[in-house]
Amino acid sequence: MLTATGRVEELLGRLTLDEKALLTAGDDVWHLPAIPRVGLGRLKMSDGPSGVRGESRGTRRSLSFPCGIAAGSTWDVDLLNRYGAGLAAEARSKGVHVLLGPTICVQRVPVAGRTFESFSEDPLLTAELAVAYIRGVQSQGVAACAKHFACNDQEFERLTISAEVDEKTLREIHLPAFEAAVREAGVWAVMSAYNRVNGTYCGEHPWLLGEVLKGEWGFDGVVVSDWLGTHSTAPAALAGLDIEMPGPPQHLGPLLADAVRAGKVPEAVLEDHCRRVLRLAERTGLLDEPAPAVEAEDDDPERRRLARNLAISGAVLLRNDGLLPLTGARKLAVIGPNAERLEPGGGGSSTVIPLQRTSLLEALRAQFPGVEVVHEEGCRIDHDVPVLRTGLIPEGLAVEYFANREWAGPPAATDRVWTGQYVAFGTPWPGDAGSAFSMRARGAFKPDRDGPWELSLANTGAARVLLDGAVVIDNTKPEPGESLYGFGSTTLRTTVELEGGRAYELLIELDSDATIVAGYRLGARPPARPNGIARAAAAAASADAVVLVVGNNPDWETEGKDRESLALPGEQDELVRQVLAANPRTAVVVNAGAPIAMPWADDTGALLVLWYPGEEGAAALAEMLAGASEPGGRLPISFPKRLEDLTAFAAYPGSDGAVRYEEGSLIGYRDLDARGIEPTFCFGHGLGYTHFEFGEPEVTQSGGEVRLSVPVTNTGERPGSEVVQVYVGAELKGFAKVALEPAATAPVEVTLDERAFRRWDGGWRVEPGERELRIGASSRDIRRRVTVTLP
Repeated sequence: MLTATGRVEELLGRLTLDEKALLTAGDDVWHLPAIPRVGLGRLKMSDGPSGVRGESRGTRRSLSFPCGIAAGSTWDVDLLNRYGAGLAAEARSKGVHVLLGPTICVQRVPVAGRTFESFSEDPLLTAELAVAYIRGVQSQGVAACAKHFACNDQEFERLTISAEVDEKTLREIHLPAFEAAVREAGVWAVMSAYNRVNGTYCGEHPWLLGEVLKGEWGFDGVVVSDWLGTHSTAPAALAGLDIEMPGPPQHLGPLLADAVRAGKVPEAVLEDHCRRVLRLAERTGLLDEPAPAVEAEDDDPERRRLARNLAISGAVLLRNDGLLPLTGARKLAVIGPNAERLEPGGGGSSTVIPLQRTSLLEALRAQFPGVEVVHEEGCRIDHDVPVLRTGLIPEGLAVEYFANREWAGPPAATDRVWTGQYVAFGTPWPGDAGSAFSMRARGAFKPDRDGPWELSLANTGAARVLLDGAVVIDNTKPEPGESLYGFGSTTLRTTVELEGGRAYELLIELDSDATIVAGYRLGARPPARPNGIARAAAAAASADAVVLVVGNNPDWETEGKDRESLALPGEQDELVRQVLAANPRTAVVVNAGAPIAMPWADDTGALLVLWYPGEEGAAALAEMLAGASEPGGRLPISFPKRLEDLTAFAAYPGSDGAVRYEEGSLIGYRDLDARGIEPTFCFGHGLGYTHFEFGEPEVTQSGGEVRLSVPVTNTGERPGSEVVQVYVGAELKGFAKVALEPAATAPVEVTLDERAFRRWDGGWRVEPGERELRIGASSRDIRRRVTVTLP
């Protein structure tokens, strides 16, 4: 029987030059082409990293897990390993071989649009969690694809911006997580970033891809371009880019075969690319199961429990003036723009349609039986007319596809769409071979209130919206715009008087000939309730306690654009101030994916950051408020008082096509702590429902390796968890999480190897001499200090 290497080499030897080249580019948005002659099926990729969407956006639901920064807040490598395994099972249910995640660029500026996708501002914490996540994914035979390599840490001019950064900063801050993904986790795929580094696009960067990734680190997997992030044929292939996505190819594939024949690219380079792709196919089981799997909506109870556990373990209790857990309340006011239904995730390619949409009000009523729960929105935070998500009763919209642009003949396929947004990446239905199609989505829409509703529509091709048979929006002669990832039209808006509680027949018609992205975005904004903040304050005053949920949504935090400031959108700060004035027994819950300004933080009864918690967020939050579970998170990112307090912000977002990393290694807490600037909340901070004491550490040293054993005691009356954090000077270099019952003591072990003490100086160097190790519960809550001497 052939070994894995033997199978790959045998298959490689059977392929023609043109067939080898075919495997270097997608044949549509998500697949590499099959080669039936040799029994090779189509390798399938899918967006992650906090769920597995599958091929389309809108027609297939998936379990929505907590976002990356929520996972980073767990500081729990064992849980991240289980998270990866759970995502792999989700991938298998969608027939996916390569999961596009984790996102492991460090968070350089907290207003970056994809801050919520990444784990942390710290390279060590990011690396440790990335390794655990990747190992979990790949333990189930699914490839993880670490992204975006490298310095893809802002959305401003994200397709072209050049990160001007010295090698010391790269080596110490921006590359360690990728190095760990390769050397420790053995990641099977890496995605090159859109941006440039020091003037060269990452997808054709010889130093990043060739010298460092494949040479120095010994990466034996595939480098996949970000979608439409390939810019050349020979330069990309020679630098080390293995796969151009999406298809049809613009630079690799057949054009690479032509470049080989023309002598511009050695055939050995093509063979190396192809060998890596075949190795990926072998690792993911494609050589054994070439037939494509049918996508399923697999609501697995174990994975749902995992998602809830992640949401609880990643929630960070920043402040608690004795309010939480809530006890003795007879009336609970639930207030805020995100209060009735939490936002599960941020926007962009990471978005999935949740399997379930649970109400926080229902979750609280279940957790607090006999307690009256009242609700007020207070204010709205719409960036644009929000996508229609609720009121589609009860099973979404039935979809009919036609293999022409005239809705002619019998449907070629049917499906179901679950929100007002439908996006097809490539083929709209399995087996569709062409780009021209039409579709109808039909169902019932029941608005929840009377009055003037604002409706909006953007689309590819031509589309219109009908209610009860009457056209309410006609965009059959669209103007080009920026919607739908830049492939869609400008947005048309209209206002329609609707009757709350009445079911309207909703019909959306679309015809399109798009080859990459096709679809529409139907928005619906209900009429505003007058005097929202005053109503909220009155509800707060009449209640025994208040849960006030503020934050952002996928229109504010999304791939493609950065936030303008740390401020909460809309009138939320005023809402918080008036509710706190009406009832100081208010727990403020932040449902967002990045740091925000909190001018009212010191006045809250409790302050909890829930992040984007996935679809189990409502149940998780209700458990924590009731005390059935304890928030287990610690901040993986600093919450600065002002953006101007961060050195990196002085160079953001750049000019003349470049952003200069003038801060060097001083990002996040390293920067704030070094300059003595007080944040709103510091890196590593987080409370629970109990208290811990750190005993005197035992230190064992063997050469350059230092082992610490720190006795930790739970001095409170409830079980809980603590994170022991070890800093060398001002930088996190080790950590461990421990869970303890009341009055229990356990030794917490942290090992620092020579990497904890090294610096880049044209190569890694460890200077001999004394080092102070600071042991604490955050970067500023240091409990113990010890000194070691390095040989």
